[in-house]
Amino acid sequence: MQMHVPARTSRSGLLALAAVFHFLLAAVAVQFLRPEYDPWQAPLSLYLSGDWGMWLRTAYYGLALGVAVLALHLYRGLLPPARYTLVPVLLVAGAAALAATATWPGPAPGYPVDELGVLVHRISAMAAFLLVGSGMLLQSAVLHRDPRWRGVAPLALVLAVLAFAGLWAHALWRELPRGASQKAVVALYLAWLGLCAWRQHATARR
Repeated sequence: MQMHVPARTSRSGLLALAAVFHFLLAAVAVQFLRPEYDPWQAPLSLYLSGDWGMWLRTAYYGLALGVAVLALHLYRGLLPPARYTLVPVLLVAGAAALAATATWPGPAPGYPVDELGVLVHRISAMAAFLLVGSGMLLQSAVLHRDPRWRGVAPLALVLAVLAFAGLWAHALWRELPRGASQKAVVALYLAWLGLCAWRQHATARR
């Protein structure tokens, strides 16, 4: 029975990696498909409504699934000293918040949203960033305790710190272009998730 565990872990890494690339492709594509928005100023939430919005929402759901699968199998695949039970809890909760963010898009030109919808979108978006970011930091701090992950542990920690710092810079430094700063933070999150998904797949294959 144990022989099937590495295979499942390897597949989960591939699934998470595919979800990351699908989200990246969708997020980049909608910038070109929706020329009415200035990519420098428009956050991703604007693209969830209207033309091509369903594609981006599907990418959100896929990424949420990828994060949840990665969280559970990463915990199972790491050696006990490199585990924190809180990490999969944070990541899975963040994945659920990400799905909620896509289910209740924020207001966009021509697509008004009632006050409750605005509140749900804002809370779920903040929760997704904070929960996933906290899980990334906590996991990155102990990855080096698993010898199989020591090669990527420093990079994972740097990405997690930059992503979390970037999140707070985006939230507190209001003079930053809202679209560009948010997308830079999202790119750092995707880089961390992609790195861990790839390493999980490679480690399980060995």
